[in-house]
Amino acid sequence: MKKTIFATLLLSAGILSAQAQISAGNKLLTGSISYSRKSESVNSFYTNQPEKIVEDKFSFAPSAGYFVTDNVVVGLTGGIFINRKHEARFRDPTGLVSVRFEEKNRTLSGGLFGRYYKFLGEKVAMYGQLGASYQNTYYSTLLYTNSGYTKPGRSEGLSASLAPGLVFFPTSKIGLELAIRGASYNRSTFRYTAGNSSSPQKNTSSNLDFGFGLDDLNLGISLYLGRD
Repeated sequence: MKKTIFATLLLSAGILSAQAQISAGNKLLTGSISYSRKSESVNSFYTNQPEKIVEDKFSFAPSAGYFVTDNVVVGLTGGIFINRKHEARFRDPTGLVSVRFEEKNRTLSGGLFGRYYKFLGEKVAMYGQLGASYQNTYYSTLLYTNSGYTKPGRSEGLSASLAPGLVFFPTSKIGLELAIRGASYNRSTFRYTAGNSSSPQKNTSSNLDFGFGLDDLNLGISLYLGRD
């Protein structure tokens, strides 16, 4: 009797292990989209009176991958990120000129990623994702006065990241993801024109970043095409 129960448990564990995987040949579609608006009042540097600043943020980052072997997917990722801060109004020190400040950042990115899944049960899996991407960011700072003034700039560079995550499968083809920002390394070159100068300048910077706090958590949804 004991041998029968033990054999049944082994067989059940084997079946569960066989089911708890994502087979080679399946496809992954995932990504994120977000929009936010923040409005605040701050004291003007010149008048010490409250001025309104509105900031809009938009991001869209899709990814598509192919499972080259069981539980291992490689694929392509891209993204567009837009940040606009505007409507700060004040007067210059003479009190004669009304000024409006506007700042825009637009980032385009594209790269490769690889992800490995480790199942903790039939419906839950942990994963680690390694990625590398190219980013191009355009900066535009505008001061609207009597004559108008624009100060554009651009940065481009490469980044690499390593991030863990957790996936819950309510169905075999849908995954609900809880991901953390993880660790990343960025190296970029910023080209800009200072003031009214006509000579472009540039500087190169490197940044190592770690994000493992509660503020670094992100929720997402993913589709697993071809999975039974």
